[in-house]
Amino acid sequence: MKLRSSKIGFFVAIMASTSSAAIAQQVEQPSADTANEEASNPNDIIVTARRSEERLQDVPVAVSVIMPDTIDAKGTFNPIDLVQSTPGLAVSASIADRANLTYTIRGQGFSFGTLFPAVITYFNEAPVTRLTQGSFFDIANIQVLRGPQGVNFGRVTDGGNVMVTAQAPKNDFGGYVSTKLGNYGLRSASGAINIPIVEDKVLLRLAFETTRRNGFTENLASGKDLDNVSYEGYRGSLTLRPFDGLENTTTVNYLTTDDNGTSTVATGFNPAATGLLPTVGQFSFVLSGAYGIDSRGSVVPFRAGMTPFTAPNIAASIQSQLAAQQARGPRQVSLNDPIFSKRKNVYVVNSTTVDLSDSIELKNVFGYIREKEDNATTFAPFNGSIVTQCHSACPYGTGLPYYNNEQFSEELRLSGKAINNRLTWSIGGYMDEQRPAGPSENAGISIGVIQRVGVLIATTTSRAVYGSAEFAVTDKLKLNGGLRYTQDKIRSEQNTYLSLVDGGQAALLAFLTGPFGGSLPAPVANFVVASTFAPIPFGKCELYGVGGFFGGPTGTPCLTRNATFNSTTWQVGASYKTDGGQLLYAKASKGYRPGGVNGTAPPGVDPSYKPETDVSLELGLKADWNLNGVLLRTNLAAYSDRYKSIQKNVVLSGTVPVSLVQNVNNGRIKGIEAEVSLIPVEGLTLGGTFAYTDAKFDKKTPPVVGNPCDPTQATTVGFCSNNRYNSVPKTQFTASIEYKLPVSEDMGEMSIGALLYNQSSVALNDTSALNFRSVEKGYATIDLTANWRGIMGHPVDLGFFVTNLTDKLYRIGTNDLMQNSSVGTLGSIYAAPRMWGFNMKYRFGGDAS
Repeated sequence: MKLRSSKIGFFVAIMASTSSAAIAQQVEQPSADTANEEASNPNDIIVTARRSEERLQDVPVAVSVIMPDTIDAKGTFNPIDLVQSTPGLAVSASIADRANLTYTIRGQGFSFGTLFPAVITYFNEAPVTRLTQGSFFDIANIQVLRGPQGVNFGRVTDGGNVMVTAQAPKNDFGGYVSTKLGNYGLRSASGAINIPIVEDKVLLRLAFETTRRNGFTENLASGKDLDNVSYEGYRGSLTLRPFDGLENTTTVNYLTTDDNGTSTVATGFNPAATGLLPTVGQFSFVLSGAYGIDSRGSVVPFRAGMTPFTAPNIAASIQSQLAAQQARGPRQVSLNDPIFSKRKNVYVVNSTTVDLSDSIELKNVFGYIREKEDNATTFAPFNGSIVTQCHSACPYGTGLPYYNNEQFSEELRLSGKAINNRLTWSIGGYMDEQRPAGPSENAGISIGVIQRVGVLIATTTSRAVYGSAEFAVTDKLKLNGGLRYTQDKIRSEQNTYLSLVDGGQAALLAFLTGPFGGSLPAPVANFVVASTFAPIPFGKCELYGVGGFFGGPTGTPCLTRNATFNSTTWQVGASYKTDGGQLLYAKASKGYRPGGVNGTAPPGVDPSYKPETDVSLELGLKADWNLNGVLLRTNLAAYSDRYKSIQKNVVLSGTVPVSLVQNVNNGRIKGIEAEVSLIPVEGLTLGGTFAYTDAKFDKKTPPVVGNPCDPTQATTVGFCSNNRYNSVPKTQFTASIEYKLPVSEDMGEMSIGALLYNQSSVALNDTSALNFRSVEKGYATIDLTANWRGIMGHPVDLGFFVTNLTDKLYRIGTNDLMQNSSVGTLGSIYAAPRMWGFNMKYRFGGDAS
């Protein structure tokens, strides 16, 4: 499909206006009483896109809502499934762990190495840094806001928000228990209970979910199945209403996962890569004699009969491993290095609302987020430790977690109405601090036989004030706007420590005291070894060594860097509601993502990088139509974003190439989005979503040395303007159907449904011009559901589901390092195969959830 990006906005405007003119003549215009009745319809979807409860069709914001039924229809709901309900959203696996997800909205997401994403995730109005699988049980809804946010929200962003809202305590005793069983050994149990301890005064809700599912990839080397699911989630919410006008709710959410890790499948190798084995060139005088390659390709201390440890032999071993992997197919691997994923997350959110008067409300939201994670992944999916992110599983064995952070956030917001309710206003202040919660090992990596530990201790603080207002000029026309000032401060401490795998230091010492090393005296040799590979100060940043190959004459100091960023962002807009209830809106907004500080940088290069900004123009139409009894909903949006100082991870030249985050090109992103539902006859619902995204970087002249667009260069420097935007398919669409069977009420409610999701090709990393194999071709999936609710008048529901019916094989992430200037390996993360199962829910008391 080809559309000229310059005509997108015009196309949508014409489509909206012509459809309005053509259909309005046939629509039965509702009376004022009917409109009021519709406004209070309990079936209306209520959103909090502007931090107050509004009907979805009344809010001039591009927002999609995912309800609990959609989540229940999946065997194990994963945030990647959100793309089936949200136009313009992409969710992909980052690096080599499918549990660490990247959210991208309208072309703006996350680049490796940056401190903040362009899309902010929330839990009960408090921002969280990692919204992963296992967090989506017993929820009220998920709201996805598209475009810059900040004049109504805690954190400012230039991409959008993904907001999860948990079910709140209710005033009736009741609850439910639910179970799921399916293929790949799926077994899941969940439930919730409401307990009104004191009617309307003290309300308690408890919920849980525990899920196990076998992996769909077998690791022949370890006998374990990878890509499995194993987690428990627990949640408690307590609402206190000591007197009228005051409500306080505290929610504590605990999630723990312990699974076998992600299978990164070897799918390519470039033997011409100059970085294939960087340690051989520097340490060949020691390592080639101390280490060998065993029959599986692992690098281990040398024994008689082993293949010598050399770059050509490593290349031959990888070629052999790749051929074996291609023969096995993508659902089996043979990887010796440790692979696992563990995390413990605690979210504590306290929300207090005070009605100061009939028209003024004060609200405070406090959040405490504690996240602890450890994993080991195969960054380059071959035996031989080319690049292994082993972290605490590295041979030096620290036992420290990979990620160990906490965040405090505080938001105070005053809002109200004035001038006969024509003016709606709010002002607020926000602050947060993210900091280490204990020692961690941010970059435990094995490169060849060298173990490298990077310690990065980063603390960030954000302070902001904001305000917004909307004024009803007439009953149909409203004007709105908002302003925000934000200050972000960042402090980082960084150092890198080195070690050798088993036997390395002894081999180095033997070399230095032997005939090939000049027969150094033992005290001198001991000093060289100790200063080169000094004991690693795990979990803290300090001076490393006193000299040697890497430390220089005085050792490697711990580098401390500070940066401060300030930004003023804004939004202006207008909305108009027709006599038929259709909402037309237009808005312009500016978003902002803070800058940051790199842990390392070549001499003369500023280690900090600037904020990126986005100025967005958007037109939208939200319309419900009644065409002689045929109900139609059409929600359309067209936008054009000017994206500046884009943050990307790039490579700079030097004695050794260094990868760091910098501000690269500006860019232009344009698109159209649509959400449509149609009820042609009673019991039949047709639905669909569509997104067209045209995202391009501004062109820049490549540097004289190391063209960043040329994968054959031995040294690649900078960012290539020809790269596609990461995780941005040009087209996405869904088509869904649900049919309620015409059975008697005594039998309950029976329905069947199907959903088709289709997307065009997508780049799975930021270097698609260099690594064209990281572009995943377009694909389509089909999901089926069948549900029987209220079986024979009893509070029991039964469902059946199938996901990926055609067993489509496609990738959701890659580690593409195929260019000549890199390691030369390609690893792929594949989506789940076809899965099916049954779910059953029993409801008791007054809870219909």
